[in-house]
Amino acid sequence: MGLTPAQVASIQKNFATINSDLQGYGNKLFLRYLGANPGDMVFFPKFENVAYNDLVSNSAFNAQTLVVMEFLGKVVVNLGDLNKAGAMLQERVKTHKPRSISMAQFERLLDLLPRFLQEEGKASGAVADAWRVAVASLMPFMRAQFAK
Repeated sequence: MGLTPAQVASIQKNFATINSDLQGYGNKLFLRYLGANPGDMVFFPKFENVAYNDLVSNSAFNAQTLVVMEFLGKVVVNLGDLNKAGAMLQERVKTHKPRSISMAQFERLLDLLPRFLQEEGKASGAVADAWRVAVASLMPFMRAQFAK
């Protein structure tokens, strides 16, 4: 499975919208993720005891969401070379696995991404589908790294 050049371009164009407010979109994405998966708060010790409704005003939460969105932007830039984008994600797995973060946590967040971008990030149905293909194309890289 892979992305067509047109799909890569559509994702990159969509991410330009996201890039205009990385913090805002990152906060919304993480609120949706943590709202759907409240047990995953334990993987974020810097804000795990912050009430859900107070997360956006928490500096550690804001720092985390911004780091994730900035990294996502770097992956998006490299989607034309899936091996390079996949290698970036494998490096991210190396830093997360020792903290007992599993593929399941990544999957829960990445599964939300296409629909979130369609609802919040002005992605059309075709662009959301391209995001789905990107996620499906990149997950094997991550799974392979978790398996090591």
